[in-house]
Amino acid sequence: MSDNRQRNVIVIGGGPGGYPAAIRAARLGGVVTLVDKGGLGGTCLHRGCIPTKSMLKFVHDYQVMKRVLKEAGGGPPPAPSLTAMMNQKNDAIRHLSAGTRALLEKNGVRIVSGTAVFQNRHTVRVLETGEELPFSAAIIATGSKSMELPIEGLDYPGVLNSDRILDIKEIPVSLTVIGGGYIGLEFAQIFQALGVRVTVVELLENILPTEDPDVAQSLMKIMKSTGIIFYTAARVTRISLADETLCITIEKEGREDKLFSDRVLLAVGRRAYTEGLGLENIGIRVQGNGAIAVNKHMETSVPGIFAVGDAVGGVMLAHKASAEGETAACCAVGIPSTAPYRVIPSVMYTKPEVARVGLLEGVAREKYGEILIGRFPFAANGRAVLEGNSQGFVKVIAEAKSECIVGVSILGPDAGHLIGEAALAVEMEATLADVADTVHAHPTLSEAFREAVLDAKGEAVHIPPTLKKVR
Repeated sequence: MSDNRQRNVIVIGGGPGGYPAAIRAARLGGVVTLVDKGGLGGTCLHRGCIPTKSMLKFVHDYQVMKRVLKEAGGGPPPAPSLTAMMNQKNDAIRHLSAGTRALLEKNGVRIVSGTAVFQNRHTVRVLETGEELPFSAAIIATGSKSMELPIEGLDYPGVLNSDRILDIKEIPVSLTVIGGGYIGLEFAQIFQALGVRVTVVELLENILPTEDPDVAQSLMKIMKSTGIIFYTAARVTRISLADETLCITIEKEGREDKLFSDRVLLAVGRRAYTEGLGLENIGIRVQGNGAIAVNKHMETSVPGIFAVGDAVGGVMLAHKASAEGETAACCAVGIPSTAPYRVIPSVMYTKPEVARVGLLEGVAREKYGEILIGRFPFAANGRAVLEGNSQGFVKVIAEAKSECIVGVSILGPDAGHLIGEAALAVEMEATLADVADTVHAHPTLSEAFREAVLDAKGEAVHIPPTLKKVR
């Protein structure tokens, strides 16, 4: 191996951006030290992706059990156990954290527990031990923290953020969720399934403002049918106490209204966590939102120091962080690489799931002018029907002239799995014909993607014929 790859690389943060970066840099010949203070796996493993998905799986399994018992003529199931749900979550975290540590160690990465602070452009100091770690390249992967709003009353004990609600000790009677994005809606479904009376308050006109409006509106209709109450275009102005109950004052269309709830969840997103790193000591440029500015190689304003994941802002997704981490690792050991931003899928694990890749309809129309749109409902998909999970649809967007697929949105069962094929289609610039001519196994949910593609051509088999027109 050439000498330029023999680099001392420091990685700060062991989350989904940091630990893949450490592993990739080590495999490319770097001498790698990972400094982590919050537990290997980061926010995703300990306070985000994994615990929430574990809790969602628990309540979704419980709902399936209720349906099966009802259909089989059995008695009512026992009430869901918060203790069992939390134990299942904690077991998954412990298992995956141990696996992450073992993987790092097997790749020769030295792990240091503690808080890293830049002393200068070539040295990091561990606050807890005073150890100084010299480096030739460094990768910052410190993640994010829950965002807060300037709302009076957020300091009441019953007001929780997305971190603290993961350790809740008892099931409340009622919960008001402030924020109708991914985090808020997933928790809304978790607690509604536990028998909690849930209300969601969203500042904007629609929930999921970054998703396809058809998907957002359909999901809200489905969630309303389960008893979840929504207030959109509504602003929370303050929280107060009323006889040991939280009173949430909201403003909608110039009128004030009051909601009463045992607990409040503030779920308005996350922001980059970059405080306390000593970035000012070395001149790294930080943007107004606290995110570190980087170029297409994930390099900061200081040569040889890179930043990835939530610390650089933008779309805060674990798989985006991992891709950025691997890009930074290559660059850190002298191998040029560019962040793969063109195709990044997103998934929300509600029931039904939401997944998207590529362009939304409005953006595609603005970019290309003429587009083709295909839709296929899961109600016409055999596998979805036999599994009793047929809500939702697949929506495919193609550029009209070339018929290249440029965007896919899915609301339905296992959307998170199905989006993989769609992501590959967008990445490879596949045409409608490429997918239509590919045989999909039966009976599978993947057939719905092909049927949506066929619908964009006016050729869908399992829905009534339509004459597709360029839009």
